[in-house]
Amino acid sequence: MKIKTQLRIFLIGVILVPVLAAFSLPVYHYLNRPERMLFDGYKQVRQLNDYPLSKRDISVFKQLLHTLPPNVEFMILADFGDINEILVNTIPEFQERKIINEDELFQFMNETSNSFFYQIVSPPLETVADIIFISRINRDYAHDKKNGFFERAVRNAMIFIAVFEIFCILLIISLSNTISRSITILNKNTQKIADGELDVKLEYEKNTKTDNEITSLTENLDKMRLTIKDNEERRTKFIMGISHDLRTPVAVIKGYTEAMIEGFYDTPEENKNSLAIISSKTEQLETMINTLINFVKLNQTDWLQQLKEQNIVPIFQEFAEGAVTTGGIFKRNVTADIKLTEEILLPFDKELVQRALENLFSNALRYTNENDSIEISAAEENNGNSNKNLVFKIKDSGIGIKEEDLEKIFDMFYRASSSRREEGMGIGLATVMTIIKAHGWQIGVNSEYGKGSEFVITIPLKLFQETV
Repeated sequence: MKIKTQLRIFLIGVILVPVLAAFSLPVYHYLNRPERMLFDGYKQVRQLNDYPLSKRDISVFKQLLHTLPPNVEFMILADFGDINEILVNTIPEFQERKIINEDELFQFMNETSNSFFYQIVSPPLETVADIIFISRINRDYAHDKKNGFFERAVRNAMIFIAVFEIFCILLIISLSNTISRSITILNKNTQKIADGELDVKLEYEKNTKTDNEITSLTENLDKMRLTIKDNEERRTKFIMGISHDLRTPVAVIKGYTEAMIEGFYDTPEENKNSLAIISSKTEQLETMINTLINFVKLNQTDWLQQLKEQNIVPIFQEFAEGAVTTGGIFKRNVTADIKLTEEILLPFDKELVQRALENLFSNALRYTNENDSIEISAAEENNGNSNKNLVFKIKDSGIGIKEEDLEKIFDMFYRASSSRREEGMGIGLATVMTIIKAHGWQIGVNSEYGKGSEFVITIPLKLFQETV
């Protein structure tokens, strides 16, 4: 169970238990109110309807019953002098009596006064004035009632406190165990990462009952471990790639320089040719270093803050026109179909976008042969969510990409098995991916080995549609 859920249960319990306790008090009083305790007495009061009393007089007797505490016995008499008629009675000693002598009544009250409290009331009535209301309550019950209320209140309070304490203790223990166990696992796993054990998978509980925010953090740490491991491998490949690609021109420059110093060449013409080769390899080194520097700059985000909205349609149109001209020079059948006529304002860096497009086109030229076709297209397409995308495609009929290379062609310094014969550092497509992702766009590739490749750039136009 998640820690947040456990804390919510704890807070609900802290709030709900006192509320239920407070709600139980009026319920208790309701169940013990005089009206419920004297329900049978009300039934007997109905017998007064046979006596010449008004509705108001009957109401007076009912109000008297409202004021009586529970377990009160009472008797209603009609006063006829020495003889009193019993109209309503709940006192057991006179259950079978219909009339009672006044002296006998007072003598009985005197004899039982040690056990009962008596009260005599002669309520003012509209119809007659000779009705007497006598009530009594057991002295022990009255004493217990007086002291029992406090005792029950204390007992109920103690029960509530005990239940509440047990609830809080159990929940705190459960919460503490969850946090402690999760932190122990987290500490063990972070120590592994700190010790550089990137090849060992982190341990974490994948269980819906024990899973919580901390164990989820451990899961994220494991993903971070894999990312760090992947970055380490990329860094190693980066260093190896630079070393490999820079070694060749450096070795050539070094070889020709040593040959000239040792006087290996006898004629000025041979020395001139050697210097030309050295100059060519120096330019190659400069180009490779500049390519690396530009790639590093792309991974910084400062330039993203300076992007301004501009019309992207001319970029694709100019690129397509240039590609058709270049294709003719390299004897490729290049066709362009740019179905973008209206302005599309988007934030982008013009030079970087042009570089990405040129890199894709250079790849298409490199991996096609004479008379092969290259198709360039751009159009707006619905994305199925009532929004549109700008979709740019470069499709060629060249050698294609093997299936095992498709997932890695955008990796730094990676060159597919079909391109080993070509020169290059393996940075071109990595640069394209970096530029496209930095702008918040997407790029994908469809290819079948021996039949060609298709690179697709997808640009969401939601921002453009909202501003329009």
